[in-house]
Amino acid sequence: MRALIISRQKFPAPQAEFPAIMQAFAAWRERYKPVMEQFEFFASGNGGCGIVDVPADQTLARIFVEYPWGPYSENEIHPILDGDTALGMWKEMIAQMTGSQG
Repeated sequence: MRALIISRQKFPAPQAEFPAIMQAFAAWRERYKPVMEQFEFFASGNGGCGIVDVPADQTLARIFVEYPWGPYSENEIHPILDGDTALGMWKEMIAQMTGSQG
């Protein structure tokens, strides 16, 4: 299952906890690096995004349960599909709806 994950800061982390959160974040990144196709920060500094490819939705849930910035973030999860595959599906559906061969 591939998913686009967008994470933005919702609440500031306490200044005193910031170093520990960053250390936990670096460890979290290393732990889940094998399933992350993309790992990006927004240039604006307010969060980032990534694409994960996980074998099951339980793995995706675990990623978020362990996410050190979770209490301070608003996260979006969007399942994604390869664009060319999706385009082909749309073409098939339109052909079936119009009765054309394609």
